[in-house]
Amino acid sequence: MQSKLYRYPLVILLLITDVCWCYVTLHPDYVQPMRFMSVYENETVGTFLQSAIFQGNQGQVAAAVVEVKLSTNELIFQKIIKFEPFNKTALNVLLASPLDREEIDFYTITWQYNDQEPSGPTIKTTMFFTVLDVNDNPPKWQIYPDNSKVEVNETIEVDSFIFEAFADDPDLNEGGSVVYYLDQQTVDEGVFYGNTTSRNYFQVYLKMPLDYQDKTSHEVIIVAEDGGGVPDYFPTFTTSLRIYVNVLDVPNKPPQFRNLPLIVDMEEHLPVDSSVINVAAYDQDTGYQLDLLYSLIDASPADDLLRYFAISTTTGLITMKEEIDREVVIEDYNTDGRIELTVMVEKDTSVEEWKSNSTATVYIRILDINDNVPTFAHRYYNGTILENSPKSIPVTMDYPEDILAFDLDAFENGTFELTIDGDDGMFYVQPSMIVNSGTIYVRVQDPLKLNYQVLPEVTFTVVATETETVEKWSSNTTVHIQLIDTNDNFPQWLDGSYNVSVLEGVSSGTSVSKVEATDADSGDYGIVYYYIFGSGATQFDMSETTGLMTVAGELDRESVDFYFLTVEARDDKGMGNRNSTTLEVHILDINDNEPIFGSDYYEEFIKEDKNAKPTFRRPFIVDATDADLPPNSDISYYIVTAEYEIITDGNFTINISTGEILTRTPIDFESMDPDTQDSVSPWYRHFELIVMAIDHGIPPLNSTTSVTIYVEDVNDNAPIFESEFYNGTIFETDDSGTYITTVKATDADPTLYNSLISYRIVGAGIDKFEVGEKDGNLFVGVGANLDIEQTHTTLYSLNVMAYDDGTPRLSGSTIINITVIDVNNKWPKFNDSIYDAVVVEKSSLMEFIVQTFATDPDETHLLRYRVKSYDEGRDESNTVIIDNAIFDTWFDIDESDGTMFVNDTMVDRELVENIRMTVEVEDVNAVSPWLPQLATAKVYLTVLDINDNPPKFDEDFYTTSVQENIPEQTLLMIIRASDPDKGLNGTVRYKIVEEDDSQWQALVAMDNVTGSGRKIVIDSKTGELRVNGMIDYDCHLCEWINITVMAYDLGTPPLNSTVPIYIAVEDMNDNYPVIWNLPAAVKIWENATLGSEVYLINATDLDSGEFGRIGFKVDDSNSRSFTFEDVESGILLVGAALDRETVASYKVYIEAKDNYLSEFGPSLSISSTLDIVLLDVNDNAPIFDDTIALPFRIKETHDNGSLVGTVSATDADEPNTPNSQVIYYILQDEGNATDYFFIPNEAVGSIRSKSPLIGLYGIYTIVVIAQDLGEPPLNSNLTVTIYVEDVNLNYPVWHYPPTPLANESIRLMEKTLPGETVALVYATDDVDHGVNAEIYYQIADTLDGKYFTISRNNNNNTATIYTQERLLAYSDKKHYNFEVDALDCPGCSDSLQTRTAMRVYAISETAGDPQFDRESAGEPYFERREHEEPFKVTLGSLPPAFYEDPEVVSEICYYIVGGDEKSEFGLNVLDEGKEVSLLQEEELDREAIENYELVVKATNCLVVPPGQAWDVDDDSLLLVRVHVVDINDQPVIFSKSNYSAGVTTSSTVNDVVTDQIRASTIDLFPHNIMEYRIVPDSWNNSLNYDYWAEEKRDPFTINNNTGVLLLNHNPRPDASGIFKFVVEARDPPVDLGPHTATADVWVYMLSSNNQVEFVLAMTKDEFRDKEDLFIEILEDVTQATAKVDEVTNYVDEANVVSDIYISVFVHFVQDNEIVPVLTILDIFDENEASLSPLYQEFNVYKIQDRSPRRPPVAKDGQAFVLALIIVSVILPIVIIVLLCIWCKEVKKYKRKLRAANAMAFGSRESGLNKISVPNTNQYAYEGSNPIWLENFDNNAFESDAVVKETDSDANSQNSLDMNTVGTKVSPIHKFDKVPVDDIMGITADHVTLRNNLNQLYDSRSYEKNDGDLDRFQTPTLPTSYL
Repeated sequence: MQSKLYRYPLVILLLITDVCWCYVTLHPDYVQPMRFMSVYENETVGTFLQSAIFQGNQGQVAAAVVEVKLSTNELIFQKIIKFEPFNKTALNVLLASPLDREEIDFYTITWQYNDQEPSGPTIKTTMFFTVLDVNDNPPKWQIYPDNSKVEVNETIEVDSFIFEAFADDPDLNEGGSVVYYLDQQTVDEGVFYGNTTSRNYFQVYLKMPLDYQDKTSHEVIIVAEDGGGVPDYFPTFTTSLRIYVNVLDVPNKPPQFRNLPLIVDMEEHLPVDSSVINVAAYDQDTGYQLDLLYSLIDASPADDLLRYFAISTTTGLITMKEEIDREVVIEDYNTDGRIELTVMVEKDTSVEEWKSNSTATVYIRILDINDNVPTFAHRYYNGTILENSPKSIPVTMDYPEDILAFDLDAFENGTFELTIDGDDGMFYVQPSMIVNSGTIYVRVQDPLKLNYQVLPEVTFTVVATETETVEKWSSNTTVHIQLIDTNDNFPQWLDGSYNVSVLEGVSSGTSVSKVEATDADSGDYGIVYYYIFGSGATQFDMSETTGLMTVAGELDRESVDFYFLTVEARDDKGMGNRNSTTLEVHILDINDNEPIFGSDYYEEFIKEDKNAKPTFRRPFIVDATDADLPPNSDISYYIVTAEYEIITDGNFTINISTGEILTRTPIDFESMDPDTQDSVSPWYRHFELIVMAIDHGIPPLNSTTSVTIYVEDVNDNAPIFESEFYNGTIFETDDSGTYITTVKATDADPTLYNSLISYRIVGAGIDKFEVGEKDGNLFVGVGANLDIEQTHTTLYSLNVMAYDDGTPRLSGSTIINITVIDVNNKWPKFNDSIYDAVVVEKSSLMEFIVQTFATDPDETHLLRYRVKSYDEGRDESNTVIIDNAIFDTWFDIDESDGTMFVNDTMVDRELVENIRMTVEVEDVNAVSPWLPQLATAKVYLTVLDINDNPPKFDEDFYTTSVQENIPEQTLLMIIRASDPDKGLNGTVRYKIVEEDDSQWQALVAMDNVTGSGRKIVIDSKTGELRVNGMIDYDCHLCEWINITVMAYDLGTPPLNSTVPIYIAVEDMNDNYPVIWNLPAAVKIWENATLGSEVYLINATDLDSGEFGRIGFKVDDSNSRSFTFEDVESGILLVGAALDRETVASYKVYIEAKDNYLSEFGPSLSISSTLDIVLLDVNDNAPIFDDTIALPFRIKETHDNGSLVGTVSATDADEPNTPNSQVIYYILQDEGNATDYFFIPNEAVGSIRSKSPLIGLYGIYTIVVIAQDLGEPPLNSNLTVTIYVEDVNLNYPVWHYPPTPLANESIRLMEKTLPGETVALVYATDDVDHGVNAEIYYQIADTLDGKYFTISRNNNNNTATIYTQERLLAYSDKKHYNFEVDALDCPGCSDSLQTRTAMRVYAISETAGDPQFDRESAGEPYFERREHEEPFKVTLGSLPPAFYEDPEVVSEICYYIVGGDEKSEFGLNVLDEGKEVSLLQEEELDREAIENYELVVKATNCLVVPPGQAWDVDDDSLLLVRVHVVDINDQPVIFSKSNYSAGVTTSSTVNDVVTDQIRASTIDLFPHNIMEYRIVPDSWNNSLNYDYWAEEKRDPFTINNNTGVLLLNHNPRPDASGIFKFVVEARDPPVDLGPHTATADVWVYMLSSNNQVEFVLAMTKDEFRDKEDLFIEILEDVTQATAKVDEVTNYVDEANVVSDIYISVFVHFVQDNEIVPVLTILDIFDENEASLSPLYQEFNVYKIQDRSPRRPPVAKDGQAFVLALIIVSVILPIVIIVLLCIWCKEVKKYKRKLRAANAMAFGSRESGLNKISVPNTNQYAYEGSNPIWLENFDNNAFESDAVVKETDSDANSQNSLDMNTVGTKVSPIHKFDKVPVDDIMGITADHVTLRNNLNQLYDSRSYEKNDGDLDRFQTPTLPTSYL
């Protein structure tokens, strides 16, 4: 409202004036005259301006504008205002035309009005109409058009004026004021600044100097902004002016050299006028360039060097004036062959201010040619070295000095290699290659050849040969080396080790053994001394000179039974070399210890058991031990009497071997002697025993012990009640503790605990009753609920148990029956605490609502209901009803059954919707009348709604207005009606109805009352009234629209109400022009001439007259380019020159406007867009991008084919057409680099290198052409300069010193004088060339660097470090740290350097040899897991060494001198040797080395010690042990890649198929534990039947732990074929595991006729050891694969299992088929001779089919005839064969007699002894065995006479005992069967046998076989001993 008053001040003034202006008019009377009106120019047409109010009129007032004049009194035809009726007495004044104050700011309007009555007058009046200004115009630039250009010289001074600009604004006040400022882009550039003058002009000044070379044009953007307008919310306007300031070039820049730095290599002796380098320069002033002049002005290191060179003043080409010699330059000018020339270039001009020059340095390196031969300083050298010196130890050169070689040539020409000729590989030289000069060291190559005894001296030649030249010049020198003899031979033992034995208890001085060693050295070095070491060495003496060892102390086998001693042989009087071996001494046993029991007294407990033999709780063993060895330590146990008589009929017995005591009879506690009962523990009685232990020695020894066995009483009597049943009665209300009855039980056990009785209720009733544990009294339990109504129980039957206190507890039981009497004491209770109910409002009386129901568990209850209270009522909005009286009479309840009903018909939901009440029930028969039994419940009652209220409108009628042609869905107004009902009853819908609309209820049912089809519609849900169609004011009777709206609810039945609505229609101009058939785009050529027709525009307007007259107009933005021929023709013409490259297309906005000539009434217009596309013609050549950064610079290392640079050109013609497509190519006839560069893709201007550019550094130019593909084609060119730069890419590499230095640090004596050589350092740059590869050195600027200086050696890449100052005393400074830099290409900008650290340690003059304190420090031991990362790690600290003299304070160095052959360890030394730790340098592998013994040596740092073995007497050595811990890192490997086995059809489930499947790994336990499995899905078979159809399980299983393959099914009797599958083995899944491996397994199904049985005379273990040989022999004979199926003891035809023979069952496979047994036997018959190795090695007894085939039984008569035929044919043959056999056996028998009577061991000289066949007489010819030749049927191997000797030699396979003829040998162990007649177990026969054995023992014979230990064998027992 405030803004409206602000906008119309004159209107307010007019109203005030008219209040006082009263005049009398005729009918009608205008009471609100309009004289003055002010309106802002931006008001839109139709805006309401004011109301004109009339009175006294009889009809509708009408008004119209008569005329409009300007301030110049000019009449215009424009309707500024219009009138619209508001009501009968008022008109609204609206704006009728757009306003523009800048065109017209004041109007005089004459208008008239009347009331449209015939008799009414028409009255005229005048109004003054003022147009107010708003800010609607932007500032406009006046001086410069946009994108203008201004030119200035680059030398213009800062703060100079550049140009000025001006902008004006036609708006008034703030809207017309203009301020200026520079755009942010211009400000950011910082080149210009601006000021506003008093005339409001903006002047631009220079802020920074201009430079044509930096930028040729600058963009200045000025922004003009007005001040906004009134009202204040109008925005400000800005406009920008873009001015290009072009910079004009002035030649004021000095010339600039190209390709800096200028570096060139030239060979010495280059001919005169030869070109050296072209030092080209260029003028930096690219806009105005002058000619350049060149000159040489200086040379370094001396100006005199200018005489060698000349320069072209115009081109800058430097040439040779004189021939130059590199060596002369180096010698005369003290240079390294480098020359530096200073070149000046200047501009050739006479203008003084344009003159300028520049200088540059040309670095020239004179390249050497090969004209010097490698030369040695001397022709002859002498040296000495110790024999056997370690590898790489240098030879000490004695005369004349160290070997020095040099070559004066440089670089490659001065590089030569060094070799040795004539030394037989003893030595090598270091370094092997030298550049220019160097010191040569001769070092040991093969220490084994440095043997003084073989070669005391050696002479050879050192040859120096050039390596990098064509000539390969060489020279040599002679070197003579004298070897110095050393003690280099160690004593050697005649035997590798010694193993002897001696009886315990022998006297001192008894000889044990003699050792012997020899030494190849002579003199003291060759004399051997002997020493003995080890634990127990003091028990023996050894002669130092003879090596004889004797007993020195008492030997007790039970204390020590084995001594492992070390015997050491030393030369050089025991101080020289030493060698050791092991000496094992075994102590033999005698029976000198009696058995000893573990305790002097044993006791054990046992429980009585009168029905069976009781057992002890755990095995009761009395154990004795004997310190002797078996049989002396074998023990037997007996239970004896006090007189040591054996007890055999007592209650207990003892195991004679184990000493375990067992019960022999049942034991009854009550039957035992009461005197044995324990007074303290009366429930125990006991037995006393004596046990004796006797050993089996000779003589036997014994001991005894006491044993007490306590028998514990067992509870075996249960309690018994006095009665089986008890009864009791109680009330249900009895309290806890009420007594009921008493029960009692007794126990027959006499003991306290077994007869102590306690009572307990078990089962039902335990929660309601309690019984006295001790007295049996029964009570009501605490907290017991006996309420019958809750428990529903009146009778309880209790099970009461009586327990005694024995173990196990025994019990008895009885039953107590208890009756419970009911009492009425329960309170009633509602079934639900809350009842939810509903009732419909206006319900009838007694209408049922809800029934509340309560229960009482008492049997005599009587319940009565009532409403206790109405608690609360709430209406629909949840508001609490304050007065409950409104609803407290609506409802009531039936007192007998709790039914609630309606008590009032006035229940009204609109008053109360929710009611909460409390109902109460009472048991009137309660046992206590003074304590009523009550219960309450809540009733929540909801009143349901019915449709009893119609909707009600907010107003009685509604009015509004609408303009014609207003858009559809325009909201006119919103009608509201409300309904107090709820839900659908209160849901209101709207519809438009006619007065006679009788179908509205049907529409309501459809819920679709929208009035569709009418021009006015209403939303049925919201009541929104909207326009639904075209509203036309001009139709008949369309000024008003009157409708009736009905509001209805959705209840049943629905209720409704209606309201009238009056809508006034407002008139307006409503027809627009229409442009038709306008195309999307029109195409014309860009070179179309002016006035050419573009297109004919057609438009129509449905209006007539002026409103239908159309004028055309082009928008202002395109009015210059296109125009219409005339306003109404519609012909569009070209109005200006066109250029597609400037504007490619035009979007022309064409306006068609009706009534365009009329000033009255609104004009309607329509705009359409016409796209005019200009067709391209090829009128633009490609233009190169001026921002390309030329020249291109690349390195000589530029990759071949890689991008050098990219040029680009653009063509302004139409994109994507040939006119604008640009191709690039290099002009071949121009430039100097067409061979090196090319453009591979003509569509892209990428220049790439054509070939490698290494060594081709310089300046190159090419000309690139950019050409379009138009017709005709146009092009342009660009000269491209490419700089190829030389590159120094590689850093110097240090060869010495290495980095890090570790223990190779340099050491000098303290107080070393200046000038002393410290070290030779050497670094190279082998990859770079020329000056980039030359190495120079310098001492880095560090604190200790001042003590040293460095000098480059003879112009090569080595240098020597010298002391520069005298070193300090050791006490003042112990070490010096400094750094040395190696630099290549000195003086170059890209010079590279590498720094290395140097450390010089000072050595004290008084330092001796350091030593370790091994006793206190111990032996360092470390463990490290193999392959553990990181590989380089500190393992731990080592004890530091120290100087024996405490006054010495000097550094200590440490070296690993032994045990680290692979350099896997290192040392880290800190604090000058005070701290030292062991480092692991490489990865450790336990499988390679498991234990390391590292020898660490401490030195005084003066020399590097050689390799050295551990010497316990050398205190400078420390032994460090490192144990490598195993991890799971090794693969699993099967013993075979495939296995095969056979299974007979007679086998059963779980039979072993094979136990040969083995996998292993070389890892240690537990990493070598294998887990086996059969790989699923690997099964395959080729059986003669479908296995899987018959069996539902795997045919085999495998033991996961052992790999034993088991049968998992019962084979069919006719089964044959092969099972194939895969077995997998894996190790544990730890570390790197699990590792897995697989093997194929083939199992053949064998019938009984598929296996060959081999009967062998050997054990199973012996066979397994030679099984592979067995299979190999069989496969060689049969040419088939042999598979061992089973190895068992042989069972003969009588089913007797043999202890001598074994049966080996074998099947044979060929081509995956089982070979029949008969075929195999036939092969054996045919190849009998080939089986000889099998008979010799395996003592074959017989070979047969596993189940020998029997001939078929013939039928009766046929059998007899057949038998006669066979007998008649075979009998003669049998007789002949028997005669032959008899003759042959006679010869064999004679030979066997010789074998049996031969001596046990024959002469070793006998050649027959070379045949060693197991169990075979050594004298049998050809290794045959006479036993198996006789089929082993002699009596020596009957089962009852099998020899099982315990002595190891009794089982010797060379024993002749088994071949004894005529003697029957009984086994020795049968002596044990002699009965034991007395307690000692010794009989007279035993005594006799013992004496005979002792005699035999004394007569034992000795034999020594193949270096084994001395051992005795027992000869064959004579028959007399048995």
